[in-house]
Amino acid sequence: MSIEKMQMINLVGVMSDFDKLTKMLAIDGCMQPVSALQEINSSDFVLKTSNDNIEALMDVNYIRPYLSDKDYNISNKHIKVLVEAQKLNGINSEYSKELYFDFDDSQKELAKVYDEYMIINKKIDDLQKKDGDLKNTYEALRCLKDVNVPIEEFTAMKNFQVGLYKVPVQNMLKLKANYENIPSIIESVFTENDFVTFISFTPLLLLTETARIFKSANCEKILIPNHYAGIPKDVSVVVRKEINEIQQSLLKIQIDLNVFLREKYKTIKNIENSYELEQKSEEIKKSAACTNEFFYLSGWIPKSFMESLKTLLLSFDDRILTISKDANEITNKDITPPTMMINNKFFKPFQSMVLMYGVPSYNEIDPTIFLAITYTLMFGAMFGDAGQGLVLLLAGYVLKNKQGRVNLGGVLETLGISSIIFGFLYGSVFGSELVINALLIRPMENINDVLIGAIIFGCGFLILGFILGITNSLRRKDIERGLFGKEGLAGFMFYIGAIILIISIVYKKPLLPIVIWVIYFIFCLLLILLKQPLANSIKGNKILFEEGAKDYFIESGFEVVETLLSMFSNTLSFIRVGAFALNHVGLFVAFASMASMTKNGVASVLILILGNIVIIALEGLIVFIQGLRLQYYELFSKYYEGSGVSFEPVKVKFK
Repeated sequence: MSIEKMQMINLVGVMSDFDKLTKMLAIDGCMQPVSALQEINSSDFVLKTSNDNIEALMDVNYIRPYLSDKDYNISNKHIKVLVEAQKLNGINSEYSKELYFDFDDSQKELAKVYDEYMIINKKIDDLQKKDGDLKNTYEALRCLKDVNVPIEEFTAMKNFQVGLYKVPVQNMLKLKANYENIPSIIESVFTENDFVTFISFTPLLLLTETARIFKSANCEKILIPNHYAGIPKDVSVVVRKEINEIQQSLLKIQIDLNVFLREKYKTIKNIENSYELEQKSEEIKKSAACTNEFFYLSGWIPKSFMESLKTLLLSFDDRILTISKDANEITNKDITPPTMMINNKFFKPFQSMVLMYGVPSYNEIDPTIFLAITYTLMFGAMFGDAGQGLVLLLAGYVLKNKQGRVNLGGVLETLGISSIIFGFLYGSVFGSELVINALLIRPMENINDVLIGAIIFGCGFLILGFILGITNSLRRKDIERGLFGKEGLAGFMFYIGAIILIISIVYKKPLLPIVIWVIYFIFCLLLILLKQPLANSIKGNKILFEEGAKDYFIESGFEVVETLLSMFSNTLSFIRVGAFALNHVGLFVAFASMASMTKNGVASVLILILGNIVIIALEGLIVFIQGLRLQYYELFSKYYEGSGVSFEPVKVKFK
């Protein structure tokens, strides 16, 4: 329910340990690397002088970025070929955490497995090519089945070229109609469906002209086999037998390939994991610096992972020098601590909604819990129905546990529960208010109370937003915004004063004279107007106005006006919570009226069912979006910036 504390870790060691260390860090997945050169050039990378590290201190003068000349493209292509082959052969994937730690071992194993695969695969390719050629030959012979002239007599002609062509019936009629213009003898030999196959005898000197005419008629050439002898009908029997033999051989080799891939399944997965490890190791190395003898590595590690890192470093027998600093101790402003959000399983699904707006900065309060509670309450208030809420709850359960959509499923489950609770408070089950009694209020019978309650609801949330915003600003040491900004203490005082004044007017119980209220509000607005010079005075800065007094007062004056308008509009925006609660009831009333107008009981039930489906799907989506709008524009603007950077450690994703 907070943001994990970060440690900047600087590691120094001999180059012989570099590969092992980066691989262990990638497997552990605890570090987000940063540029070691940038860290060394800052004042944060400090090695204490001792006999153990004197060489590293002397060598740091010759430091340079780490450069890698490894190319994984060919190896990755080979791995991809093997993995795709497994999928094509119906071999199901299984999770594996095994790998070859030594890259040379994985390279040798990959070369061995890939070569064996390619030998088998080449046999399959050769057989498939031969099978295709034989099928084309058989097709040609099938077209010549009624020809009782031996094939060799066609292919042995010296002055004529024999051709076999397939053409649509309509085009064949055109060829016959223009027969006198074709320098070739044509004879139809086979007809099937809408195509005619003909044989042509063309003088060698007229081949070009004939080819042009046949092409214009969309004639498809069929190759006549020239390596067989005998009548086509008899030869086709021989070819059919050869095709069967080839297919049997092909089936046997495909079985051999399947057996090979199953036997090598674990090996291929280990190779895949090994190359993943090698590439993640190189990713860590890219941020490192080195000399001929030493490496220098820097990165962010969550405080809760520090024990894991210490355990990892034990295998190096004190050969790795470690310097660690808290994120708040880093003086280099160019290095931004990453954010790792920690939320329990109930609030974690709402974390995705926060991240859609932005990642909280390291010194900012994680708004996930506040968003989860307020959004859940708002949704339930706008979509209060026990039956429809149950549908959302079940949909969330299915998405979360059956479809693996943990975030969306978790959010829907929570919203469904909220909708069910408010459904009992409103006395509504699948839109009907006749099933149960309302425990609190019926919206359509108490419209004013619902709308006023929504505004009170919003005031409470905005007050909490102000408190969070002030806290965030002071944590960032932003005095200008935290104390004097319109989202800070001055704006908060103005807002609280406005609420108290309105309540006193409504109940006709004035707490203070009007003059005092006017002075109070003017004082708050002056604080907002003079926020920059006041903050600079407190900090002891000599320059009160950073961009000149004239420009500052023009801009700040508009901000004061915007403060008055935004506080009013932000508060009234929450009236939509009550409006949607009324709309939810009103929409079902419309469907209920339509159902009562029909005299058919079945039709009435179908209309009510359709009405509930429309309300759940359409209105549910609208309420979902409106709730987000209230969070993002009315509340987040008060206390949340979302300008942080996510903690993204380099980690091996085992296949």
